[in-house]
Amino acid sequence: MRRGLTTAIAAVGIMVGAVGCSSGGSSDSGDSDGAARGGAQNIAAKKACADGTYTWLNVSRRPAVTDMAVAAKVKRGAKVSTDGVETVARYTVSVRTQGATLPEKQLIRSLAQQAKPVVPLADRIGQTTAYDKDKDSSYGEAGVPGRYVMARAYDLVEADFRYACGDETVSSGHVVTWDDGGIEIILECGEKLGKDATDAAREAARLGCREGDRARA
Repeated sequence: MRRGLTTAIAAVGIMVGAVGCSSGGSSDSGDSDGAARGGAQNIAAKKACADGTYTWLNVSRRPAVTDMAVAAKVKRGAKVSTDGVETVARYTVSVRTQGATLPEKQLIRSLAQQAKPVVPLADRIGQTTAYDKDKDSSYGEAGVPGRYVMARAYDLVEADFRYACGDETVSSGHVVTWDDGGIEIILECGEKLGKDATDAAREAARLGCREGDRARA
């Protein structure tokens, strides 16, 4: 198989916010709520310095199968390809922030220094994992008869962040993106995956093969 897909992905971001607490009568509650709103407005009004520091938290990477097809009966020597796969999930690159606005591409470049992707991270906001039909598909020949899974996948990367100017945090939020190079997968469910199989291939086997198939072992 070969890595040929170069469309992008992302997902739903989350807001990192402050939660205010209050006690006592209605007057105290109102004062507390007003202070919380004022604090949030002050944070939002602050401008981000050009030479601030990013702190990344909860950085994660996981394989995500976006397109897949399953052929239940394939004869030996038959052609198999990722050309006819159908969408099973779709992701969108997103950056969500609270506080000072930060350049999205700068954010994602900083995240890449932490995640150390094999290929650059997708950095165009709104970019999705929708199949690009102008890209080549992967083709192969069935070496043995059986049930075949053909799929495309991405390595999703997401994390929470804080951006500080000196000792003061002026922005925080969440980023979702992925390695900007898709993974094309063709596997036979009756064959055990090798030790060098990608996590994406194992996820495709989990989704497309049946319980008890050797590819899922």
